[in-house]
Amino acid sequence: PLFADSPKFDPTKQSAQAQERQFGYNNDYVGYIPIDGSAEHGLLVVNHEYTNPHLMFPGLVTIVDGEAKQAPLSKEQVDVEMAAHGGTVVEIRKASGKWQVVRDGKLNRRITANTEMALSGPVAGHDRVKTSADPTGTKVIGTVNNCAGGVTPWGTYVMAEENI
Repeated sequence: PLFADSPKFDPTKQSAQAQERQFGYNNDYVGYIPIDGSAEHGLLVVNHEYTNPHLMFPGLVTIVDGEAKQAPLSKEQVDVEMAAHGGTVVEIRKASGKWQVVRDGKLNRRITANTEMALSGPVAGHDRVKTSADPTGTKVIGTVNNCAGGVTPWGTYVMAEENI
C-alpha cells in the first residue's frame, strides 16, 4: 500500500482500483532521491516493466495431462495488469534501522498504463505529439514496458519505455 487509504495487497482479490494505489509489479529500475539531502529520508522511484499473469492470478494456470494450460484473461485481469505497469514514486524513511513507507507522503504516486499526464515545455503542442486522442499535443495517456530509468543531478526521476 502506498497511501493511507490503500487496500492491503491480497492476490486473491485484485482490482485495477486497488493496484493503482499499491506498489506496481516487476521492478526494473530502482533509484533513490534524497529529501533535503538525507540518506535516511527520500523518494524510492521504481519502474514496472511487464507483468506475468500466470504468477499474478492464482488459479489461472492448471496442469492438464502433464501440460500447463493458461486460461484466457478476463477484462478485469487485463485492467489489473495495466494498472500494475508504469512506475511508483514512494516516500520512504529509515526508522529504528528499518526502511518504512510513509503512507501519507505528499509525493507518493503511481503512474500506470492509464495515467493521464500533461506535456509541458518545448514538446507541448509539437506536431510529433499530436494524436487522434489528443489533437492539441498537450497530454498523453499512460506508460508501459518501462525498462530503463535514472535520477538526474537535479533530482528528477526519468523513466523510459522499451519493447514498443
